[in-house]
Amino acid sequence: MTRQSLADLIGGSYRIALEESWYHERPEMRIPNRRWYEQIPCRGGGFISLYSETPTVILQLYSPRVKKARLIFEQIKQIPGCVADFHMDGEAVIYFPAEIVHKVAGLAFARKRRHLSQEHKEKLTRAGVNALAEYRLSAKNLNSTDEETA
Repeated sequence: MTRQSLADLIGGSYRIALEESWYHERPEMRIPNRRWYEQIPCRGGGFISLYSETPTVILQLYSPRVKKARLIFEQIKQIPGCVADFHMDGEAVIYFPAEIVHKVAGLAFARKRRHLSQEHKEKLTRAGVNALAEYRLSAKNLNSTDEETA
C-alpha cells in the first residue's frame, strides 16, 4: 500500500486540493511526490493529508478547532493506531490508519466531490457552446464597428 495517493485511498468520493507549496515547487520535484501535497479540505479550515507511508499508511487530520478534534478523537480512539496531539496552542492533529479515512472524513465534514449527471453535463456543454457563439458574434460586430469608425 506504499506510494499510494490520497485520491486512490478515498476512491474519488471527496474533493482533493493541493497544498499551496505545490504551485511554487519545481516540476521535477512535485510530480513524483504529488501524494505529499494532496489534502482533503474539511469544514472549519482543517484538512486530511498523508503523514507516513512506512511501515503502514498513516493519515493525519489537522484542525484549528481543538474542541471538534477532541470530539472526533473520542469516537475513534479505541481503534488501534489512532493517536492525537493536543499540545499545540489552538490547533490539534489526529493521526489514524488509512482504513478509517471515510469514518474520519465523515466526522470532520470533509468536502464531498461534485458528481454531475450525464444530462447536467450535456446541459453545461450546450450552454458553453452557445456562450462561445454569442461571444464570437459580439466580437465580430465590435470589430466591424471599429473598422467603420476608423
